Amino acid sequence: VGSEAADVLFAKPVCTETVRRLACDSAVTRVLFDSESVILDAGRAKRTVSGPMRRALEARDGGCVWPGCDRPAKWCAAHHVVHWINGGESNPENLVLLCHRHHTLVHEGGWRIVETVDGKWLAVAPPTEFAPWVRGPDPVELRPAI
Repeated sequence: VGSEAADVLFAKPVCTETVRRLACDSAVTRVLFDSESVILDAGRAKRTVSGPMRRALEARDGGCVWPGCDRPAKWCAAHHVVHWINGGESNPENLVLLCHRHHTLVHEGGWRIVETVDGKWLAVAPPTEFAPWVRGPDPVELRPAI
């Protein structure tokens, strides 16, 4: 994962991927100025998920889409499959619900969540050279029963 750090108000420095996870469904506007403080670019459409869109995701996904996870929708964040910072849109076709654990695995653990041709979701582990600690069963199986 990225080695650069970011400062967060009232917290220790965090890695770039943590910032991306925290900002995944927040409102952030990038404003680019020239040397004379003239605005060159004011970003693009919101990355936030509106109330109606959130309710649509809850109805469609029912909870965390990670295979085998049973976390309810209310415990999940809306995740951009193609990350917003990489041009991903904030629309239902590019959003899924992920619980905190799986959202963190995607943003900070190198995992990917991909849709299969039959509309199911598949969790793809990072290459072992990227994350040599990834071995054994799917991490959802490692979670203790409640």
